[in-house]
Amino acid sequence: MKTDNGLPRKTSYRDRRTSENGGFTLMEVLVAGVIMTISFVLVMQLFSRGQRLSRDSCNYTRAVVHAKDKMEEISPAPETDSGEFEDGFTWVAVVEPFATPERSGEESLFSLIIITVKVLWDDNNKTHSVELVRLKTVPTEEML
Repeated sequence: MKTDNGLPRKTSYRDRRTSENGGFTLMEVLVAGVIMTISFVLVMQLFSRGQRLSRDSCNYTRAVVHAKDKMEEISPAPETDSGEFEDGFTWVAVVEPFATPERSGEESLFSLIIITVKVLWDDNNKTHSVELVRLKTVPTEEML
């Protein structure tokens, strides 16, 4: 910009910012780039953590479902058994009689058993497990 006498006019920073060029300074572009980069990294970390937590939740849910299914199919006879599910989860089941106080002269028609099922799985070289315990009433003749 020139004055009436043809000499360049002194302009302030604000005047230069709003002049006809209308662009951003290099410093503004760099600061905006740094802020966007930091924001992107933080969002990606949150996304990654969310996926990991979702996978862990899914594994725990599958383990509980496996344990419940195994509890239903186990026989009431006292035993210890183990095996593996098709999806890589392993299980250990223990069935033992529950100690109840004896009543004199009475024979009970039912007995109590404790069923313990533990389901294990590996995730990133770390073993996780879920253990369910159930107290179940069974007819005494099934215990034999």
